[in-house]
Amino acid sequence: MRIAALVHYYVPHYMAGSETMLHAMLRALAVAGHEVEAVVTEHRRGPDEYVHEGVRVRRAVRGRPVPAILDAIGADVLVSHHQEAPHASHYAARARRRGEPAPAVAHVAHNTFPASLAVTRRWRPDLLVFNTVWVREHFARRRAIPPGSRTLVVHPPVWPDEHRVDQHGDAVTLVNLNRDKGGEILYRLADRMPDMQFAGVVGGHGPQIVRDLPNVEIIQHTAQMRRDVWPRTRLLIMPSIYESYGMAGVEAMASGIPVIAAPTPGLREALGDAGMFVERGDLGGWERQIRRLLDPVEWETASTAALKRSVELDPREELAAWVQVVESLS
Repeated sequence: MRIAALVHYYVPHYMAGSETMLHAMLRALAVAGHEVEAVVTEHRRGPDEYVHEGVRVRRAVRGRPVPAILDAIGADVLVSHHQEAPHASHYAARARRRGEPAPAVAHVAHNTFPASLAVTRRWRPDLLVFNTVWVREHFARRRAIPPGSRTLVVHPPVWPDEHRVDQHGDAVTLVNLNRDKGGEILYRLADRMPDMQFAGVVGGHGPQIVRDLPNVEIIQHTAQMRRDVWPRTRLLIMPSIYESYGMAGVEAMASGIPVIAAPTPGLREALGDAGMFVERGDLGGWERQIRRLLDPVEWETASTAALKRSVELDPREELAAWVQVVESLS
């Protein structure tokens, strides 16, 4: 089969959670023997064409518009997400109106934002893939799963061996220093706990809050978390306003790094019983949990739970189901 993905950004030049999830799904299709290409509409980093882990990537540029690239690919299935999802559906609908071969369309839903629900109601994709059970349930309650659309849950795949490290540092780490992820909270905790070492990783999206505090190390945006972040980290904090899942937490748990998180539905689904949950604005609660885990016995118990949860989240079964469903669409 020929499979195309229409996306605004792509890895490895843009490493946000949605992009890494979609790439893992496309990589599974490539491993299964299918021809897989990604057509990128927005990012300005990297070459116009490249191959990454079995996926050919082509950037739409002047003189080479998206429809022309998709026509040349002749995909059996067209996958998309975020703002490119309606464009993917429009492309397929236009082909059908012209009496031309049209690809089946799969949308990947990463969140419960009103715009995401509006897209599925309007365009009625052949397949809706949700990144969590709770997101699928939200769409169902809001009647945003069109009749006839097939559905599937694929949790953002994390391969533990790709993230595991053998050493732990001393830092309490936050990944992505934008306000919604908890950038302000990191600095407020550092002010409250001058005896503790903190680390903030510059994220790939959203305005970043970067400040100079003596006990906060700023780690620049990196695609090499295993090299640059996890060996320095003892605890991960995720005081997010919204997380539909929380890949950073799952990646950290692959190394037995305990995770303290805000109790969003997505983080609860991702971290399970291994997560320690504190309301976002409860700074005293965050400090108590962090200090509790200074005790070696408490840390070891939490680390063991994190490793167990990492094993439970083995992505192979869900990726196999994804490949099987895509193969059935043609």
